[in-house]
Amino acid sequence: MEKPELDWIVEKASELLSDKVEDSPLKEEDVDLAFEIFADPRLKKVSKSFDSEEEYTKAVNYVRVKLHEIYKKLNEEHWSEE
Repeated sequence: MEKPELDWIVEKASELLSDKVEDSPLKEEDVDLAFEIFADPRLKKVSKSFDSEEEYTKAVNYVRVKLHEIYKKLNEEHWSEE
């Protein structure tokens, strides 16, 4: 799977985080929820396009890391004391 496809999955999953951060600071559970609802099903659907289980695991890790980065960024933008 190509990086642009993974970035699209991250973008779609992060929409939940973007909506949720308006109400309260995001938590680790929110990242897990975004992954479980949006990213994981899409990754599983295209899992046959990966050459190996290792490549699939790398894709999962990539998406999780990116969602974590977005989670931190959104919390800083919306909830850091100025």
